[in-house]
Amino acid sequence: MSESKPKFGILLPTREAIMSGRSDPSSLFQLAECAETLGYDSVWVGDSLTARPRIDALTTLAAVGARTKRVRLGTAIFLAALRHPILLAYQLASLDWMTGGRIDLGVGYGRPKEPASEHEFEILGLDPGKRMKMSEELIQVMRRLWRENDVSHAGNFTRFGHVTIEPKPVQPGGVPIWLASNNVEPGLKRVARLGDGWLNNIKSPDIYRECWEKIRNYAADANRNADSIHPAIYFTLAAGGTEAVVEGQTFLAQYYNRSYEAVANAMLCVTGSWEEVIDWMEKYVDAGARTVVLRFAALDQLRTLEACAEALHRRGLLG
Repeated sequence: MSESKPKFGILLPTREAIMSGRSDPSSLFQLAECAETLGYDSVWVGDSLTARPRIDALTTLAAVGARTKRVRLGTAIFLAALRHPILLAYQLASLDWMTGGRIDLGVGYGRPKEPASEHEFEILGLDPGKRMKMSEELIQVMRRLWRENDVSHAGNFTRFGHVTIEPKPVQPGGVPIWLASNNVEPGLKRVARLGDGWLNNIKSPDIYRECWEKIRNYAADANRNADSIHPAIYFTLAAGGTEAVVEGQTFLAQYYNRSYEAVANAMLCVTGSWEEVIDWMEKYVDAGARTVVLRFAALDQLRTLEACAEALHRRGLLG
């Protein structure tokens, strides 16, 4: 186990709210408020326009930010390339200002060659094949807008002159930007060059360790201090007894509309007793992860949140 204590965040089920047909946001707010009370460090939301409809990410974080005081508020992940960089920089700066500097932007790119994911770009007149380069340019533009006034830019995807946005983010240098990448060399290099943090759902702690070491080496090549990059793991779990595990597997199969075996083959999914699941978390912490973003595959999210906190407390990991 690493000497430094890991941080734990939770993913709010903004897609499940749509799938259930509910129109009451109180359960999302209750989950976020309870996470803060129990000692979790952060609350995260996902993003999708049409491929996997859910409550809008930034709107959710604004509402949750008004109901919490301490937890950091992040996206895991956000399809930034679907947005115009000036508008997104303005929205994020305002959100950071309103929440007292608690925002983290986790940027992803959508699943490659998945028709529903590519359709999200196409309906906005964007080329899904260019989403990586679009995202890189957007990140560079937003950071300039957060740090400078009277900004002009002539890029491959955005051109504008003499733009100043106010307010600036509360956080010095702007909102931290975490980049998503599994074991893919261009993605790892992108994290090393541009990321304030690293998000992934790599299935093997050993592969995680290798990827983190690559990022550190690539950062050194880019004259960056690798310690300025915050490594995390996106950790989907179903924990407890047999009934909870079966419920979680069914939950994920319905969410992705494919068998649980296919889901578990594509991404990190850990099932078992709470002790077994936390053992797996600790393997990632030992491999370098400093934040574990917990995604509960469960129907009763609040009960699972509380059970997880109790299990983490028993291991001295939370609070």
